[in-house]
Amino acid sequence: MVCADRVQDPGNTGAIIRAAEAAGATGVITTAGSADPFGWKALRGSMGSAFRLPHLRGLSIDQALCALEKGGVAVLAAAKDGERRYDEADLRGPVALVVGSEGRGLPPAVLERAAARLRVPLAGPVESLNVGVAAALVLFEAARQRGFRGAGGRG
Repeated sequence: MVCADRVQDPGNTGAIIRAAEAAGATGVITTAGSADPFGWKALRGSMGSAFRLPHLRGLSIDQALCALEKGGVAVLAAAKDGERRYDEADLRGPVALVVGSEGRGLPPAVLERAAARLRVPLAGPVESLNVGVAAALVLFEAARQRGFRGAGGRG
């Protein structure tokens, strides 16, 4: 599961939904303030995944986190200064990756509430990744840990 909090660029929203489906995620949540996953640019970016992957939209981040926690899903936050590398976290259980807006990232309250804050190590002078790229890396790491091999076993 992936939760996009206030991801404003529809291309990024579509890319996150597409990566989530490609990695075998169970669904997507787009919070209030995020681009509409059914807008034309998001649909183009998702290449149809928005029609196939279950998702909720328009919830507040608090509502989304409450629903996940109530369902026994561990909330993991993507953060450039996260304390754990994304490829060193256990992503095999029921987890939801929360990614934040392009400019601001996740609010401190969300970071504090997360069971873990995950980072993607970067070579300098690069300071951050596109939110869709970061989400895809973590989603495919979760897929790898779960033994997902993709269509035809090609990876």
